[in-house]
Amino acid sequence: MRPEIQLAVPSSFTSETADQKIKTYKVGLIARAAAVFNVNRIAVYRDAKHAASDDSSFISSILQYMETPQYLRKLLFPRAKDLRYVGVVPPLKTPHHVLTNGDIRDGIVIDVGTDRAWVEIGLDCPALLRTTKVRKGERVTVRIFSRDQLEVEAIQKPSADWGYSVRMADSIGDVLEGLVVSTSRHGETMGPQVIDKIKRSGTDLVTFIFGAPNRGVEALLRDVGLQIEDASDFIVNAIPEQGTETVRTEEAIMATLSVFNIALHQELEAD
Repeated sequence: MRPEIQLAVPSSFTSETADQKIKTYKVGLIARAAAVFNVNRIAVYRDAKHAASDDSSFISSILQYMETPQYLRKLLFPRAKDLRYVGVVPPLKTPHHVLTNGDIRDGIVIDVGTDRAWVEIGLDCPALLRTTKVRKGERVTVRIFSRDQLEVEAIQKPSADWGYSVRMADSIGDVLEGLVVSTSRHGETMGPQVIDKIKRSGTDLVTFIFGAPNRGVEALLRDVGLQIEDASDFIVNAIPEQGTETVRTEEAIMATLSVFNIALHQELEAD
């Protein structure tokens, strides 16, 4: 069974440039990687030593905006300076973004009555949802079961590729959830043996932790009094014998998820 995947990236991820357009594009690469490899969660943790480079709010805003279906963005994201350059990032085109995705759609609760609510789902009119267990402004996934009078029912996300959630964390110590995989050029080569250990652990969540442009996971953990060996279940390197002095965070994310995805599917097919 495929575990949920969480990415943990530092608030200083964008610190190597002051150009907001480039920052936006870099964050967009994380969103694209998350979409391509069916990531379920992204945590943006604050870099304790780089408070002046704390872009956690900016990074989270871009990630959340990109994950939101286009027809809901105006409701959830009023004009904001952080979103000025979102047009430079390629769209995700995940199933919940596609307007022809059948009878299942994401929506926003726009009004709540005594025994019903109305949900904006990007069609000609709001849909009726017969429940009182939602709040105005809440995002929900629904299934259309009547189009004569547009009516829907709330459901769980239908698949792993139905978007990701985003949260901000006060420190790297707050993202050590589930089975923790720290990335480092000094880690063991990521391959089937790591996947086998993850599988045998029976975990339902794997958290991949990535470092900042100029400081690795080891240094970021030491800032909060933790050693990488104690904080991690695995320390892995997805790019052995790297050909550059450093590997950018967005490159490490794409490489790590790619290797993990291949190894995981090989293991699942073997079953």
